[in-house]
Amino acid sequence: MKHKRSLLALLAAAVASGLVLAACGSSAASPPGGSTLTSSSKPVRGGTLVYLEDREESCLDPQIGGDIPQAMIAAQYTDNLVYEGPDGKIEPWLAKSWTISPNGRVYTFTLRDNVRFTDGTPLNAAAVQANIERVVNPKTDSSTDGGYIAPFYQSSKVLSPYVLQVTLKTPDSSFLDVMAQSYIGIESPKGFARGISANCDDPIGSGPFEIKSYVPNQEIVLVRNPHYNSPPPGSPHTGPAYLKEIIWKIVPDASVRWAALQDGEANVIYYPPAEDWASAAASHITIFTHERPGSPNSIILNAAASPFTSLDVRQAFLYASNEKASLKSAYFGTYPYVGSPLVPGTPDYDSAFQNAYSYDPAKAEQLLEEAGWTGHNSHGYRTNKLGQVLSVSIPYDSDPGYTPSEDLTLYEDIQAAEEKVGFDVTLDPLSSTAYDDLWSNGKYQTLAGGYWITNTPDVLRTLFSTQALKYYGTNASHSSDPQLDTLLAEGLAEQNPTIRQKLYDEAQAIVSKEAWILNLYPAEERLAIASNTHGVSADYAVGLPDFYSTWIS
Repeated sequence: MKHKRSLLALLAAAVASGLVLAACGSSAASPPGGSTLTSSSKPVRGGTLVYLEDREESCLDPQIGGDIPQAMIAAQYTDNLVYEGPDGKIEPWLAKSWTISPNGRVYTFTLRDNVRFTDGTPLNAAAVQANIERVVNPKTDSSTDGGYIAPFYQSSKVLSPYVLQVTLKTPDSSFLDVMAQSYIGIESPKGFARGISANCDDPIGSGPFEIKSYVPNQEIVLVRNPHYNSPPPGSPHTGPAYLKEIIWKIVPDASVRWAALQDGEANVIYYPPAEDWASAAASHITIFTHERPGSPNSIILNAAASPFTSLDVRQAFLYASNEKASLKSAYFGTYPYVGSPLVPGTPDYDSAFQNAYSYDPAKAEQLLEEAGWTGHNSHGYRTNKLGQVLSVSIPYDSDPGYTPSEDLTLYEDIQAAEEKVGFDVTLDPLSSTAYDDLWSNGKYQTLAGGYWITNTPDVLRTLFSTQALKYYGTNASHSSDPQLDTLLAEGLAEQNPTIRQKLYDEAQAIVSKEAWILNLYPAEERLAIASNTHGVSADYAVGLPDFYSTWIS
């Protein structure tokens, strides 16, 4: 969604210049991600599922770039080296076992020896090595995968046909978590040897489905892999998928997607309009949500731009926003509020900061007075001793795929709340291109819609470290704190979970205190499902849809 795309564009440039970013396990007892499989009927094989998505990227291969729509498709046609479940535990998938050296730098994976890609080539140690070396190669422009892995990757060695050794430059406690994400589902080296363009249109994996056809910005057709034999732990069945085919259509308008579902023209739709949730039951529609870990949707405050160079002003903005009530109103109570730097499902999340900036307009006004914004103009907006008005612009991407109507209502409500304490707030819609340009040049006071989806607390380094500010272009708040940098570096290297939790608790305390972002709500997998469609689920690593066990009655 939204700013993830902008971050990826900037990361691509960083990877190309050799300056890359470091990142972003499972239960066998329950279906992956939690399932809608509630029917007592026996699953039926065959049938075509029509799925309506709001947007897509120009490339179906998430190793190129690495945005959410790419990973959602990849989750259907690839498998991962390892699997992450509801308790965050890493379990075997394509790798049936592994060892980690005492210094945390050497990983030795033993792979299954009976898995093939849908082009017939074996998925072996050489294939996994080729995938890793592909994403760390700056020429690949692998913004997400390369950004996560390249800073730590030193080398890899095929020890035997199904044993791969990976050596890191320094310990990375998030490495296995990253390898569980669909952004780095394992692809056929024969497939990507065709070149980036060909692989973007027709990537090849070992997953339950394979790409049959692709019309950019219109439709992707996936068909069942008849030879599939490598489902993740906890899957409710084995062997090939139940569905014969998936027709994955791009329909940007949420109301059109909803109408198609009601009329029986679709089985599953992405991001159903919040205003229609209340009527879903009457239409025999199931609403399915799955929280995605990482950092929440937010409004980012630029600490290098006036007036947010002042900590008092940043904190005042957060205290005045009344975002919790505004969120409930804009989304009809369908989204939980997240007030902390990490989404609750993220490892090492600390709930102590959930309500750090509860609505307190009196506190906001006190902070603004202390910051020197003591006067008021004829419109009631605050001014300083130089007569400058306390003006704030909130730019947002006007594409509804990035800023749905509910988000715009939320921003308008926040605008009204801020004006009550004297902020003169304007909302500025921009084209996607103009928005990306603004993000790149840093000439903004705020940016609406920022978030980052990943299953590791290292997202705090991605978004707030001096390293990210200087080299990666992902620190949109332009924050820099030496103590925070130290904590984040130590947290990433620490192998002891108890010590790591303490380090990330301290890091979250700094991020919360510094008020670099106005947190709003978690990114979620939000689906609406027709009554004849069963077994839809989402993966636990980053909450992407999983249709392997889906069937139609």
